[in-house]
Amino acid sequence: MTSRGPLKVFPGVDQPITSHILRAITDAVVQSRPIIYTVVSGPKRGQLRVKNGRDATSLTSFTQHEVDGGTIIYRPLVDAAESPWTGIIDAVVLEVSTAYATSLRDVTLPVNISFVNLNADNVHVLITSLPLRAKESGVATVNQDHIDARSLLGHLAMVGVSEIVYKVVEAPQHGRLSVGRGNNAISGYRLSRRAIIGNDVMYVHDNSDTTSDYFRFAVELHAVGNEVVGIDHVITVNVTIQPKNDEKFKLMTEKPELEVLQVTSFSNNNR
Repeated sequence: MTSRGPLKVFPGVDQPITSHILRAITDAVVQSRPIIYTVVSGPKRGQLRVKNGRDATSLTSFTQHEVDGGTIIYRPLVDAAESPWTGIIDAVVLEVSTAYATSLRDVTLPVNISFVNLNADNVHVLITSLPLRAKESGVATVNQDHIDARSLLGHLAMVGVSEIVYKVVEAPQHGRLSVGRGNNAISGYRLSRRAIIGNDVMYVHDNSDTTSDYFRFAVELHAVGNEVVGIDHVITVNVTIQPKNDEKFKLMTEKPELEVLQVTSFSNNNR
């Protein structure tokens, strides 16, 4: 086994089991024989399913090829509101087998179900982000199209989270984020969701000869009782810069010629 969890699941969201979480290989030069995972003890707080599958029963076996393709998911079925931040623990016990090799028994995949488990494999369900488009030396508004957390807030309402704050962890490389009356949102600056919705945040390009940029946010959850919960996952907003006044190259010599002078002898008269 080269990886074995843990699988971090957000409540109410299907979590793909990817090769970063679960991966087995053999010592064969060519990995051609299928590696099979047989479920010895299934999860108690969720189900193993095939992505977009119609069969509602939990899986009893699957292959490494299916894991690599992202088609195997864990579907949480528990109400995680009783322990929203530390999470609820689950596990899957597997036997790993392939032809001409000794099986691995009692391989445990630990599972944690928590409202802080925002990660690369589930963030697209909870937060959507379209690229920001700006002109060279221009200004563009950063709005809800570029960082939309309405789905995340909908899931968090049941645990008393009423506000999301975006903390700048990496400012733009070729511009700046301007907030309100000219404040610059540098690294560490906190932006309210209200500022994003209210079109109070601007990306200002620095007039450099660039065609792309980006900036990154971390997410903080503000819950009842002034509790602030940080989430490790970082959200990247990509920026596409439209150049201006960039003239196309012009070919000055349409019919180039090469002249070669051949010398057959050389005489040195300086004696």
